[in-house]
Amino acid sequence: MTMRKNRSWNRRVWLVGLVVLVHAAAAGAGEAPGWVALFDGKSLNGWKASENAGTWSVRDGCLVAQGPRSHLYYTGPAGGGQFKNFELEIEAKTQPGANSGVFFHTAYEAKGWPSKGYEVQINNTQAGRKGYRELKRTGSLYAVRNIAKSFVKDGQSFRMRICVVGSRVRIHVNDHLTVDYIQPPKPGRTPNRAGRILSRGTIALQGHDAKSVVSFRRIAIRLLGDKTDSAKPKRASDKGYGLSENLMDRVAGSYLPFVDYHVHLRGGMTVSKAIARQAVTGINIGVLRNIGKGWPIETDAQLATFLDSVSDRPVFVGLQVNDRGWHKTHSQKLLRRLDFVLGDTMIMPMPNDDSPPVKLWQSKQYTIDDPEAWMKRYVKHNLRVLAEPITILANPTYLPPAVKDRYDKLWTDARMKQVIQAAIDNHVALEINAQSGLPHERFIRLAKKMGAKFTFGTNNFKDNAIDMSRCFKAIKKYGLAKKDMYVPEPKQPRTK
Repeated sequence: MTMRKNRSWNRRVWLVGLVVLVHAAAAGAGEAPGWVALFDGKSLNGWKASENAGTWSVRDGCLVAQGPRSHLYYTGPAGGGQFKNFELEIEAKTQPGANSGVFFHTAYEAKGWPSKGYEVQINNTQAGRKGYRELKRTGSLYAVRNIAKSFVKDGQSFRMRICVVGSRVRIHVNDHLTVDYIQPPKPGRTPNRAGRILSRGTIALQGHDAKSVVSFRRIAIRLLGDKTDSAKPKRASDKGYGLSENLMDRVAGSYLPFVDYHVHLRGGMTVSKAIARQAVTGINIGVLRNIGKGWPIETDAQLATFLDSVSDRPVFVGLQVNDRGWHKTHSQKLLRRLDFVLGDTMIMPMPNDDSPPVKLWQSKQYTIDDPEAWMKRYVKHNLRVLAEPITILANPTYLPPAVKDRYDKLWTDARMKQVIQAAIDNHVALEINAQSGLPHERFIRLAKKMGAKFTFGTNNFKDNAIDMSRCFKAIKKYGLAKKDMYVPEPKQPRTK
């Protein structure tokens, strides 16, 4: 080996050794091999605050944000503060009303909100202020993939893991996948969010406002090479839902909450599949089971088992009620754990009000000899259902097969307005169903004009993808905005 080669070799060995020493010094005790601690638990060394630096302090081994808006940027030695592919793990705890976030691929700015890079949201219960309602909860990729369900408990530590490889971003909260996003070649961004794209950069923590308190105990990073396979682990499919490039990016950027509240856990669909589907599509999900005599849930014990099986997950949890009087026969304590209750008008007494209920879609069980007389009874049935403590009316204006071809004649404007007003008075949202074509355009336009709230739903029977193009088109066709959509109020998840 020549003298020049020896010098070159020795220089490379020295550089590698220096990197190892720097990483080892930064890592501190307790980090697994390959992981580097970005916070030493004692000081703000390696971090630089923007405006209002007094917002940041170290207390009891935690990095605490409490005070006016400020962002704390990592400026330490790990990776030269320029991260591209990495895994970042954070242990944090929020106090009620906290609002914070973790930025990546960002750069120091002395004032304002970081304009470069993505933000992963931390917000469990802050409702928003001055007429603005916050619907981007902990685990959201802010304004790109929004999680509408608040599923992390204030006052308790939670774990967040952010993994960026190539164009893929994965976010886990308490080991639940919230986002599995692939940035398209030309991501659709509004002008004020043009910098919300992948590149490389540092990490920043957010102190949002004076009323927000959040503490970070562990902040550690593991650098990943440029050749890391972004296809691993295998990603759930996002095909078949009616998505086009940038569609959900635009919906999320408009802050309109897009939630499918009509996902039954049946036919192979599980809550784990629902979570994976939500993560790859950006379509938030509400999972449910049917409750009533002869349905999957008949007793409070079965209801409790269902609730326990889906609690503290990043999906809304509900029931579809099939018996009248359900709210009087089941535990109020259990029912209060639900995010929503979905009802419909597809089961009613036939041939008269004193008869046993029948499933209207099973046309062989009954006859309708006088459609007008039946319709008067049916409108009253709609009003009875709407008077129950449901939150969503599924398939509004449903008609059974025997009279389906008389929709425009039977569903007069007066009858529609009667049902819509009852929904408004009882705080019940009206579902726009992706499959059934219900309700029809006239009903939707009347409902929007009258000030009703809406939801989207698919009503699956299996675990297959369902095209939601009708719901996406409804946003533009009817001018639906955030204020028109129903979203349950956040509630603190149950402590186990």
